[in-house]
Amino acid sequence: MPSSSPREIDPWKVKCAVRNAKIYGVEDRIDFVVGDFFLLAPFLKGDVVFISPPWGGPSYSKVESFTLDMLKPKDGFSIFQVAQRITPNIIMFLPRNVDINQVEELSWLSSPPLSVEIEENYIRERLKGVTAYFGNIASGSAGFLQLCSGTTS
Repeated sequence: MPSSSPREIDPWKVKCAVRNAKIYGVEDRIDFVVGDFFLLAPFLKGDVVFISPPWGGPSYSKVESFTLDMLKPKDGFSIFQVAQRITPNIIMFLPRNVDINQVEELSWLSSPPLSVEIEENYIRERLKGVTAYFGNIASGSAGFLQLCSGTTS
């Protein structure tokens, strides 16, 4: 199995992801599996885990500060702990109004503490989401380029 194996419950989303992987020429580096992350995670190992947990529907945008306990089906801290059992290199895509302090807290609650880099994602000059990079994939980490090029040691 290639180092990146997304798990998704919705087959339509997997179909879209496969199409995107083909467009970017990386389909041979990814195995796509339809399944529940929490049931599969204990059996997974990988270089990077990308997590985009459900935000609870459109109501997320009505709160001033979206806290990690509002993520579904489990809170963000629990989701992060499960992902850490796979790898310390984690990417989380979160709502634009997420509590950044809580996201940073994930890094120093880890043992050992992880590097973290947080990036705002804009479409047509409008903030759409926040991406947090943990571990060796945080920008500026030497391991990021190795992971992206597939030359992990």
